[in-house]
Parts: sequence; C-alpha cells; structure tokens
Amino acid sequence: MSGLRAGGILPDTSVWVRYFRPKGDEDLKQQVAQALATEEVFTCWVVKAELLVGARDDQAFELLWSRLGALREVELVPEIWTEAARLGRRLRHQGFTVPLADLVVAQCAIAAGLELWHADAHFEHVRRVVPLRVRGFCL
Repeated sequence: MSGLRAGGILPDTSVWVRYFRPKGDEDLKQQVAQALATEEVFTCWVVKAELLVGARDDQAFELLWSRLGALREVELVPEIWTEAARLGRRLRHQGFTVPLADLVVAQCAIAAGLELWHADAHFEHVRRVVPLRVRGFCL
C-alpha cells in the first residue's frame, strides 16, 4: 500500500456485479462509468477473486481479468487481515456477523483512505464501528 494517496474509490463486488449486468441500475452504471473516467478506482484481490469466480465462461473470465488488471490495487498485507479479524470480532460482540470477504474489503478501503462503494448492507454495520467512508447503492 505504500505510495497510495488518500482519495479515490474502491467498488465492492456488489457494485461491479450490478455494473456489468446488462439490465441493471442505470444510475449506478453511470456513476461507476464516470468514476472510471474521472477518479482513481482501486480494487483488491478479494473483489477480483469474487468477480472472476462468477465469470460465465473462459472468454468472460479473460475479459474481466483484463478490465480488473487496469485498476490500481490495494495490497493485502498482513495488517489488513489482522484488522479485519479484529473488526469481525468486534462486530460479532455487537450482534452482527459480517462475512470475512466484506471485512477484508472494508479494511482495504480504510487502510488506503478510499471511499467504499457498495450495494451490501453489511458495510453499513461496519461503518458504525470504524471510520469507513461509504457510498451505498440500491439498499
């Protein structure tokens, strides 16, 4: 993560799925397209892996691999995993169970100073206990 400056966005898998869906939320699609044209858009391996697992065939996998490879990446260093575990434990003690993938994505956004774009209610729980900047779509 060294060299990353504060600013930019990290779209969660939930946003990318809606963006790539042929019949989807047009407002979300416009917002993502505008961000890709005008802002620094980041990804991380959790998001990339979740998207690639869902590719319908080899051709779609390669196209997606190429598109995601053009984005800057937040490196998954050990501290992100440790803080994700701490966050998950803290949330669980408050009565919320958040999937590990979401905890790691949230920690990537926090560590890199990025705004997390999502369409997943789990991140609304997360932002109540840590300084996670979010923009929610379609909740």
